Amino acid sequence: MNVALDCIPCYITQTINTLAQTEIPEEKARNIIYQTLSLLPLLDPQGTPAENSTIILRKVNELLGIEDPFHSAKQESNDLALKLLPQLKERVRKSTDPLFISLQIAVAGNIIDMGILKDFDVEESIREAMEKRFARDDYESFRQRLKEAREILILGDNSGEIAFDKLLAEQLSKLGIKVTYVVKDQPILNDATMEDAVFVGMTEQTRVISNGSGFLGTILKDCSEEFKQAYQKADLVISKGQANYESLEALGKEDRRLYFLLRAKCEIVAENLGVQLGEMVFCCS
Repeated sequence: MNVALDCIPCYITQTINTLAQTEIPEEKARNIIYQTLSLLPLLDPQGTPAENSTIILRKVNELLGIEDPFHSAKQESNDLALKLLPQLKERVRKSTDPLFISLQIAVAGNIIDMGILKDFDVEESIREAMEKRFARDDYESFRQRLKEAREILILGDNSGEIAFDKLLAEQLSKLGIKVTYVVKDQPILNDATMEDAVFVGMTEQTRVISNGSGFLGTILKDCSEEFKQAYQKADLVISKGQANYESLEALGKEDRRLYFLLRAKCEIVAENLGVQLGEMVFCCS
């Protein structure tokens, strides 16, 4: 998925939301914004929004002198998700289709996006996810393909929602499928890293690997050999979140192992998916 003009305000929003995680003086914050604006003409117009956003955000972190401005916020979102987890696990247990409801819960957690959404209500997102169907729904084809699958790769997205992803990984494991969960190698926005995986207990139940990259989304050329081998070996791949969709959408048109699980949080992504802003999808591109 290539960038559009409407991506430019999003770069600025992500910059401002990053600065809001710190206590720097307003004058310094303003100067950082000005310096990052000078990068806009240098961005690749044929690149993906995820790639270009990363270039901007890395510059912001460099100017701040802070490796992970979202560290405290990520811990808070993990704590919140873990508090909600027992009741959600009970919902899954009582469901007539535990796998489907675990997918709904996983996408409900996708509302935790501090780069785009400054304010979010996780509990409301869960309630909404339980009440609504996916706007694009390839669940049945996914279920059929699971019958022949032995290994599945889940490309994680944000902190907080990684705790909800434990329910999805657990249900897939119960079907006899080997699950590998993927996190970022370096902090970027509030994306989940190995630290988050350890904190929420994902590493205790599921194999977790880093993709070797600090880019938003999944930029294959920047990923490690370990990740590339795991990707090639997987029978199915669940790509979570908007940035992963932005960076893998073109590949998904050829690689039918890819299923995208996300909430469309911007007009461009929604239009590309053929859904309304805010709707949830589980689809094979």
